[in-house]
Amino acid sequence: MVEPIRPPLVLVWLDALTGDVFRRMYYGGELPNLEEYFERGVFVETAVSCFPTVSESSEGGIISGFLAGETNMLGERYYSRRRRSVMHYKFNARPEEDFRPELRNLVIDRIVGDSVGMGRLIYTGFESIIDIRANYYEKQGSLKIVERRIEVASRVVRSRRPRLLFFTISADYISHVDGKDGPLVREFVKRFDREFPALTETLDETYGHDRYAIFVFSDHGLSDVSRHLDLPNLLEEYGFKPAETDLLMSRDDCNAAALSNGRRSGLVYIAHPEEGWRRRPSYRILRNYPLKGVNVDVLRLLAEEEGVGRVFAKCDEFSVAVISSEGEARILYNPVEERFRYRVVRGEDPLGYTVSISSVDEEGLLRKTHAAEFPDAILQVYHLFDSENCGDIVLDAARGWDFWEPWDVPYPTLKAAHGGLSRDEMSSFILARGPMMERGVVAYARIIDLFATVAAYYGATSIASKSHAVERLLSTNSS
Repeated sequence: MVEPIRPPLVLVWLDALTGDVFRRMYYGGELPNLEEYFERGVFVETAVSCFPTVSESSEGGIISGFLAGETNMLGERYYSRRRRSVMHYKFNARPEEDFRPELRNLVIDRIVGDSVGMGRLIYTGFESIIDIRANYYEKQGSLKIVERRIEVASRVVRSRRPRLLFFTISADYISHVDGKDGPLVREFVKRFDREFPALTETLDETYGHDRYAIFVFSDHGLSDVSRHLDLPNLLEEYGFKPAETDLLMSRDDCNAAALSNGRRSGLVYIAHPEEGWRRRPSYRILRNYPLKGVNVDVLRLLAEEEGVGRVFAKCDEFSVAVISSEGEARILYNPVEERFRYRVVRGEDPLGYTVSISSVDEEGLLRKTHAAEFPDAILQVYHLFDSENCGDIVLDAARGWDFWEPWDVPYPTLKAAHGGLSRDEMSSFILARGPMMERGVVAYARIIDLFATVAAYYGATSIASKSHAVERLLSTNSS
């Protein structure tokens, strides 16, 4: 156990930067300033992100130590059964109002105190700085956002001296239009490397050399796409009456809703055939749903779509179905032993795992799957259905596909998207340096483990112990 020393903390969130791209550049000698600085720190080579791989899910996890289904942060959109409307955090909803109430006073902003944020999405008691110019650069896909964010962050450090500074530098627009490994994305990373010393010089001057801790990470990666599946239109073709995703209004004449977050994860909501939106349809009903005079297996129907890679649905309190066009499996949880089992029940394994997963705890799941095509899927998919805002069905897009609705953000081109469960989207990284921190390489972690390190620094290990976060960065010899 590490004695709390409460150093100032800086969290630099590089939004929408694929882990493999960063690792190649870092180990390839393209980022000399980062390499030199973090030579005396820690490099977490694979930091598994939160599913769905969107900023709301990752931020919710980093500030609390819990997964997306538990924080209730599934993306910027969901369908409200109570309101009979699609809810959108940019228009008619606020993420902090949906964030799990029991966690609101247990987040890093409360633990550390005196917190400043820029570009964050979930307001949890920090001082929010709105940089309109940086927002403009982000929407234009301008690389000037890098210099601007570093310059403003340095100014905040000098003038405010916060205990916690948590800010984003977004490559989201650039990555969507340029591809996950496009020349603009690589230049974004190089510019960050070039500007990074200006930030650390300010931190050294303000707090003292090595008297603060700094973390650099990405919230998620992207997967290249070229084909699109319109989910609301698909439900309409099946015979449902889906809610409109481009018109945020209450409607009582809908019996379904479908929307995407990050464009590669889909949430599908189905009204109960007899009780409407007052009650969720059971797993049995979803597999035998009355539609247009016949009963259909909605899960199998969706799994057979070319653009759908995997379909997830809750079977009962302790099991989740995983379905693809080629097979079906079950995620099973034993609450007494706190262990998971994963077994294929038909055809091929939808997750393609090559290791046996029988009576495995959370750490074992990470160890066995962090390098797989679908990292940490068992734990994260299972807990996804804890969210009251989750769909009855969750979709993961097939490789090369997304669920982009035609009216959505008019990118000149859309070469990459996120939200899905693939390794490209789930595999991130963490660079860290600070007091009592081990030097070297950590092979794998979860992105939410950052919460445990912050908690350890500030004497809140009892809070972290109740979450999924595990402290992996600080020296156990410094207690």
